[in-house]
Amino acid sequence: TGTVGTESSPHNFSTHAHVYNKVEEEKSESEELLEGSDPHHPLPTFTLEDWPKLLLRIISYGTTATQKDVLLLGALTALGATMERYVRCHYAGKYQSPCMQSFIVAPAASGKGVLSLIRLLVMPIHDDIRQQVEKEMNVYKKAKVAYEMMGKERAKAEIPEIPLNRMFLISGNNTGTGILQNIMDNNGTGLICETEAVTISTAIGSEYGHWSETLRRAFDHDWLAYNRRTNQEYRENKKSYLSLLLSGTPAQVKPLIPSVENGLFSRQLFYYMHGIYQWINQFDENETDLEAIFTSIGLEWKKLLNLLKEHGLHTLRLTDEQKQEFNDLFSELFTRSTIANGREMNSSIARMAVN
Repeated sequence: TGTVGTESSPHNFSTHAHVYNKVEEEKSESEELLEGSDPHHPLPTFTLEDWPKLLLRIISYGTTATQKDVLLLGALTALGATMERYVRCHYAGKYQSPCMQSFIVAPAASGKGVLSLIRLLVMPIHDDIRQQVEKEMNVYKKAKVAYEMMGKERAKAEIPEIPLNRMFLISGNNTGTGILQNIMDNNGTGLICETEAVTISTAIGSEYGHWSETLRRAFDHDWLAYNRRTNQEYRENKKSYLSLLLSGTPAQVKPLIPSVENGLFSRQLFYYMHGIYQWINQFDENETDLEAIFTSIGLEWKKLLNLLKEHGLHTLRLTDEQKQEFNDLFSELFTRSTIANGREMNSSIARMAVN
C-alpha cells in the first residue's frame, strides 16, 4: 500500500460524496439564470480537513464556503493536469491519471471569477514552455536563412525542421484540427481553462470546429489522430492527458451540452455555485494582491512538479478499506440517483467514478 516512486506513502483518505451564438441569441438578465436553476435548499460544501497544505493555502483565499469549493475543484483540475502521465492509479482494467473535466455553473457576478486565479497556478509552467519554444524558433529561423542561402549545396543538406508549437494552456477558441495539433505538439497533455463556456460552445459549433469528440476521447486518455489529404499529413497520439476547467452561467450549459444523452454531460464534473444574496465589501485594508500570491504558489508548485517528474512514474494504490468505502459510496449514489431521476443520471454517476 502506498506510492511507488516516492519516499513516503500518502496517509489514508476518506472518499466523500463531496468527493449560441450570442449575437443571434442575446439573453436578457432574467433569462441568464433560467427558471428553477437555483436549488430550493442550500447545497452541501466540501469538508476542508486532510487536504494537502498547498491546497489548503489555495482554498484559504476563498471568501465564502462555495468560493472555497470552486478554488478546491479548480486547483485539483489544474494541478492534476500538470501531473498527467507521471501520476496514475490502476482502476477498471487500466491506469487512470488525474485529468479532470470540471464545469463551474453560476449566475453572473456570483464570484466564479476566482477561477482566473487558478490559471495563474499553472502559468509558470506554460510560460516556461513558451520561452523554450521561442528559443527553438529563433534557432530554426537562423538555420532556415542559412539553408536558403546555400544555393546548389541545399541538395546535400537537411531541411531545417520547424519546432513543435508547444504550450500547456490551450485556447478554447480553436478549430478541430487546431486543438489536436496543440495536444499532439505537447505530447498529449494540456489544460483548457476558460471562464466563459460560450467560448468553447461557439468554437465547437463553428464551421471548422466540431471537437466535442476530442474532449470525450481525452476523458478516457484515448488515442487521438487526424489526417489531412491536402499535404498527406497524418499525426497521432497514443494516449491523451487533456484536462478541462470551465465556468459559465446556467444558460451557457445547453449550447455546449444540448442534452443528457450528449457524451460530454456524463464526463463533466458539475458544481453549482449560487448567486450572491447581499452586497459584499470588496475593499481590502491589507491590499492583498491575490494575483501575485497565486503566481508565487504556481512557481512553488512548478518546483515540486519538477521534483516529482525527476523521480519518474508514481503509482497510487488504495487500501482495501478505501476501495470498500469508494464502492459503498458510489453504489449508494447510483441507487439514489435512479430513484430520484430515473436512469438519466446513471451514466453521470458511473463516469464520475470512471466505471
